[in-house]
Amino acid sequence: MKVAQAYQQNSQTNISREGLGFSLATDLNRPGVFLSASVKDGISFARSMLTLHKVVNSNMIIQKKDHSKYQKWVQGEYLKELGREIIERDLQGLIKKEAYLQKQITSYKRDLARLLKETKNLNIDFNQSQAKFWNWLYAQDYEAWVILDPVISVQEDGVIFEAFSKDESTYGRVTLPKEELILKEEMQRGTTNIDFSTSLAEEFERVRSYRTLDLNVGFKEASFSTNTSSTIEKKIDLPESWVNGFLEVQSASSMDKTSVHFSPSTISDLISVIERKKDNVSPKSIKFFLEPGKKPIIDVEPWGIKIKEHHHVFQGNQGKEIRIWGRKRLNILKELLPQATELRVDLLGTGLPSFWCIRTNNINLDLGLSGWSANDWSSQAKFALLSNVHHVSEADIQKVSNALFQSNGLLVKDIVGKTKLDFLNVTHALTKLCSRGQAMYDFHKDIYRWRELFPLDMVSKEKVEPKIFKDALKIIQSGQLTITNQISELFGKKYIAEVSKESAQSTQETLKESVKNKSNVISIGAVKAADYIQTSTDFLQNKIERAGSIKKHSLEIMLDTNNDVHSMNCSCIEYQKTHLKKGPCVHIIALLKEIYRQESNYSGEVDESR
Repeated sequence: MKVAQAYQQNSQTNISREGLGFSLATDLNRPGVFLSASVKDGISFARSMLTLHKVVNSNMIIQKKDHSKYQKWVQGEYLKELGREIIERDLQGLIKKEAYLQKQITSYKRDLARLLKETKNLNIDFNQSQAKFWNWLYAQDYEAWVILDPVISVQEDGVIFEAFSKDESTYGRVTLPKEELILKEEMQRGTTNIDFSTSLAEEFERVRSYRTLDLNVGFKEASFSTNTSSTIEKKIDLPESWVNGFLEVQSASSMDKTSVHFSPSTISDLISVIERKKDNVSPKSIKFFLEPGKKPIIDVEPWGIKIKEHHHVFQGNQGKEIRIWGRKRLNILKELLPQATELRVDLLGTGLPSFWCIRTNNINLDLGLSGWSANDWSSQAKFALLSNVHHVSEADIQKVSNALFQSNGLLVKDIVGKTKLDFLNVTHALTKLCSRGQAMYDFHKDIYRWRELFPLDMVSKEKVEPKIFKDALKIIQSGQLTITNQISELFGKKYIAEVSKESAQSTQETLKESVKNKSNVISIGAVKAADYIQTSTDFLQNKIERAGSIKKHSLEIMLDTNNDVHSMNCSCIEYQKTHLKKGPCVHIIALLKEIYRQESNYSGEVDESR
């Protein structure tokens, strides 16, 4: 799918005695967004935006090495080893072929010269336009043509900038609160893309504390958006994966996590070690040692270099060891750390995503790292599966949508009050809106906001249901899932269940039929064949006996008071192997479906649409 982004002009900077002004051009194909204000802490904002630009341009996908020069050298060495006679014989053939090709080239050149002469006048306009294009492309950022421009959301309580890296393994967000703005005119809230080129990023380097930084987003006059003769258009692939990426980030950020505070100097020391050392040996990870009331320790593997926190102590209730991968992505923070006043790391668990929240005075930069560099947010992460299993009607989704659209952000309980829907339907309607790119979860304030990532007609409402949902439904319909216990606790409810791997009776019948079919092919006198069949029959008979005592998978899920998944576990090999690193197993999904079915007082057969 293609999307055309149109800008009235490129984002610009204006320097004067009064200060430095940034005018960010917005996409004309989107509803109008307007902001005109001065930023109180221009330095902090500029450094945060430069870090976001690094996020946009980062790519940790390993590039294949070019071996062409080496292969050319090997070929030369090989030719040296050949006999002189063989070389001379081959050269004679090559010389004749070269002479023939030269004659062909001369003929083609004559034809080309004649055609160019005939079309000279026609090419004048084209060449001029082409020259203008390449001059503009040189002056701007080439990367802007291959990546989607950052998303900006102008809200009544501040401005939010968001973007993903090229490999979509890193999520970046800059939050500029209203308290840091001196409004010059009334803002117009909304969501759009902004033109954020490399040349603009270079201008952010010029921001100084003695200069006022003015921020202008979009154009207030409607006439600007109608003058298409001077617009700058970018036609790029619509990364609908961004919608999935944002949904996964939001789902992961709402999960149970371990928060650890660090001094910026500690993380600076960590980055210094990562830059100095070559990680040619596994494990290429960092491990956090967390003990209640003690200062956290970071172990840089495989060298065993330990970095101790200088100031903060771990506030958790129990000790933990958590290991994460993809550490090179932290280099993005290098230049921001000297200005940082607060740093917090939210860890979901070993091999799971982590969130790095850097506060520079009142301005926040959030870095969301997937479990490892190759495990990107858009296609590899599966955390949204935990919150997208419940069926909710389109009418309920519309009610929630209207409530969000008319507000500047709402708590879930406030949406329940406005829509008169039950808590479960509201939470899952919000998940559906997030999956369509129409809402966002603001983890700083624990509220949901209206946010259109793309024009509504460009993102389909109907998503193909993941295969894991269909497999989970089969488990429920076949009667393999049984909830054995429900335990109410202070902060939620624990569900204990078991899932049979398959029906023992049906397995026995299938195997018996296999034995019967095998026995029918025994031929008289075929001794070796008969021996083989007998061996196979004994093996199958053994499987029949084992099928009568098939073990069951045991699993449990802890839901908090908001019906969010607090913890889970399953005894199946799939889950025990990776836990949540590659998403929940089918048994967890099946149990969630059954829990939500019971919670919604659904009666009758399991609906295929659920």
